[in-house]
Amino acid sequence: MTGNGRRLLRGCAATALVGVLGVGAAACGGGSEDAAGGSAIGLTAALGTAPEEDAGQTLTYTDVTATRRLVKQDKALYGGLATYGIPEVAQAGYENRPLKETHGFDENDVDTSLQIGSDRWRLTGRFDVNAVTDGLKKLGFAESANDDGALLKDRNGGQVAVSASVRSLSLSPDTPPPALATPKASVADDPSYQAVARCVGDSTYYATFYGEAQKSRTPDVTLYAIGATVQADGTSRERLCALTSSPEGAARTADRLRATAASGERFAGATVDAGSGATPMVTMEWANGPQALPGDQNRTLQLPKLFMGER
Repeated sequence: MTGNGRRLLRGCAATALVGVLGVGAAACGGGSEDAAGGSAIGLTAALGTAPEEDAGQTLTYTDVTATRRLVKQDKALYGGLATYGIPEVAQAGYENRPLKETHGFDENDVDTSLQIGSDRWRLTGRFDVNAVTDGLKKLGFAESANDDGALLKDRNGGQVAVSASVRSLSLSPDTPPPALATPKASVADDPSYQAVARCVGDSTYYATFYGEAQKSRTPDVTLYAIGATVQADGTSRERLCALTSSPEGAARTADRLRATAASGERFAGATVDAGSGATPMVTMEWANGPQALPGDQNRTLQLPKLFMGER
């Protein structure tokens, strides 16, 4: 990890899959555009902030506002999501120092998180640009000109951009942080992403999209995502949605998933539907509980491994 990575994420070694750990919470779809082009809430709106060239990346959406409520209500069930898709939150916990003190913001200022790949994040919310800038300067960052807001860079790599409504981070010296403004063309314009997002549902409190690059591993599956919602009775359920390339591919995919839902298996009792049509949407749903905590399948990659030819 770069010097900047250590500075921003000291103590995060135990969460190497922090992007997959990101968990968002539900709220109302769509969201609203702010002065910087940021989107307040909603899965579909969040996907609209990821440029189309990132369609091959793993994207993890977190509705931070709703996840904070869930963690407060039931820490035993939702406590594993308490990093809220914000990498600096784990650092603050390890250092036992308030995040506001070191970085000029904390999870209470954040509405949503979108992680792009393994080293970029875009947070929406309400940010004190001066406080964030001052905090990063104390960590050794230097401010650069940026028409949309403040841009700060560390000499060892890593960049942060911030406006009043968006804070974005890149741990790479060669890759800029996600743009503060929404792109002209995004992954949300892709029909595959639109279909999978509809299947997952805009009321998800987290969702991870496994990008189209995985098609080289599993020709049967074009794109898939795993997300969770809280039902009217207060229970949490997770859903996998896999857009397949053919009815035959859908049948093979459904068979793989049914094997994990058999008696004695981790997802015993889950329901699997092979879908219909020329490019069926295969779904698998299960209830969360002590043996299937929200986000567990993302942390362990158990279900994604099925689409990588592993068991």
